[in-house]
Amino acid sequence: MLKKMIFIVCFVLACSTAYSGEKEHRALAEELIKITDGDTVMEKMKAQVAMIFQQIASQMNIQEADKPKLEKYSARFDAILKEDMSWEKVKTQYLDLYTSVFTEEETKGLVDFYKSDLGKKVTAKMPELMQQSMTVARTYMQGVVPKLEALTEEMRVDFEGAAPEAPAQTAPAPKQ
Repeated sequence: MLKKMIFIVCFVLACSTAYSGEKEHRALAEELIKITDGDTVMEKMKAQVAMIFQQIASQMNIQEADKPKLEKYSARFDAILKEDMSWEKVKTQYLDLYTSVFTEEETKGLVDFYKSDLGKKVTAKMPELMQQSMTVARTYMQGVVPKLEALTEEMRVDFEGAAPEAPAQTAPAPKQ
């Protein structure tokens, strides 16, 4: 009986230590997300989606008389964004992601880095860097896409030309 009690106490202590470690890891992950402005990702996405909605609406050539109807749709659109694209809705998934990718020690190191002057500069410059990187990639792909299209067209013609023709269907012989 005493052995069972000792085992149970050790098990409970081990579980509580693991939970405490996980809690600390999640707190560090949340801090990392905050100091790298990761918690603003949903706001940025909402702004992009709203801009697309506005572009679509402007392409509809909506008459002045229909502006109140458009305002109703815009309000519904905004309500969907507010309800379904909030940071609070995805926060748990982001914490799960960060804690599954980085160990607690790595997360602590990242937090320390992003709190440094260089880390703050990386955070500030990253959006600009990513935007310029996307421009470079798009420009590069403009030259690659025609080559890939030509290759896939050549491949399609080659395979369609090599495909055996289906045997002609012969009608069953008439019964006599």
